[in-house]
Amino acid sequence: MDKTVTAYVLAIAVALALLLIAAIIASIIKYEPGANPKDPRKRKIWFWVLGILNPIVSFCIGFFTIYPGLRGARAKSGFLTSLGIGIAIAFVLYIILGFVLSKIFKNKKIGHWF
Repeated sequence: MDKTVTAYVLAIAVALALLLIAAIIASIIKYEPGANPKDPRKRKIWFWVLGILNPIVSFCIGFFTIYPGLRGARAKSGFLTSLGIGIAIAFVLYIILGFVLSKIFKNKKIGHWF
C-alpha cells in the first residue's frame, strides 16, 4: 500500500478508535443525583481530551513506526505532508461524528458531549 494512503488510514483509524473509547468512557461514568450533577461535564471533558489526543497519537504512531522505514527525502517529505493532512481530516471527522452521535443519542450518556 502507498505510504500516503497509509498515513490517511492510520489517522482515521486512530480517530475512530478514540471516538469509541470516548463512548465507552461516557457510558462508564455514572449518573449523579441532585439538582446540580457534574457527570455531564465529566463526559464532555473526556470527549474533548480524547479529541486533543487524537492528532498527537496519530502523529506519534506515524512518525515513530512508519517514518523511520522510509527511504529518501522525497518519500519522507511526502509521508509527513500526507500525515498532516490525514490528521486534520481525522480531527474534523472526530468532531463531526461526535456531534452526530451526541444528537442521535441525546437522551443517553453520549448526548452530553456537546
